[in-house]
Amino acid sequence: MKSFIVLLISCLSFTISMAQDSSRTIYFDFDQHKLRASEKAVLDEFIRAYKNGEIGDSIVIKGHCDITGPVAYNELLARRRTFAVHEYLLNNGIPKTSVTTIQSFGERMPVNDNGTRAERQLNRRVELIWTRPVAEPPVRAKDEEPVIPVKDFSKAAIDTVKEGEILRMRNINFYGGRHTFLPIATIPLQELLEVMQSHPKLVIEIQGHICCRPGSPIDGADFDSNDNHLSRNRAKAVYDFLAEHGIAKERMSYVGFAGTRPLIYPEQTEADRTANRRVEVKIVSK
Repeated sequence: MKSFIVLLISCLSFTISMAQDSSRTIYFDFDQHKLRASEKAVLDEFIRAYKNGEIGDSIVIKGHCDITGPVAYNELLARRRTFAVHEYLLNNGIPKTSVTTIQSFGERMPVNDNGTRAERQLNRRVELIWTRPVAEPPVRAKDEEPVIPVKDFSKAAIDTVKEGEILRMRNINFYGGRHTFLPIATIPLQELLEVMQSHPKLVIEIQGHICCRPGSPIDGADFDSNDNHLSRNRAKAVYDFLAEHGIAKERMSYVGFAGTRPLIYPEQTEADRTANRRVEVKIVSK
């Protein structure tokens, strides 16, 4: 019996280490499915957390009512509440594919006995539930090209760097879920432009990366362009900047690596995630 208990605890510990379940609750006024300003603020915080990679891509929406009114009407009202939340999420940048389940329970799953006004208020709700996997360390396939050492970019480094080497563009970083540069990117972008201008034979490949999906070849959603090519779009943002300032397009190419090459693992802070939202430059020829 003791061995069984130990085994059970071990299994539970493993399950908890593999996924972290979390939730948010949105409340509604009596007989209403419109979102209050206070609940929109809760959803805005949820959306911010999603875009920062703190929430997984499997979101469940569950709608509920109190026991006031006919059962059939409460089923419909709960459904309208889920639709209101779902629509708000989609209109504010949550990809449709990230919402995996929408369920309406009417009055069938109360959190209390509905005995008081306060208790009934708690049952007029929509729950947002998601499972956030704990990412495993990145694993490279056997037939994948070997990792190329990365050096820090500098104007001086261009004179000694060899063809095929990669330079890390420090501080060319982006807002979460976007290919829009952070203000801190202005100086390194200008430095890269000056190097391309002073070395007219230099040919580069611009490489984009994302955070929050270590080891994953699946690219992220880009809320600026409404597609799923975030790392590629970040590389193209640098490409476009250089082209707009007179660098010949034949001297440049761009590619996205999704989350397959994290700079920092595991990501424990927003600073870690910002560091992984980055661009690097491979020297093709010089």
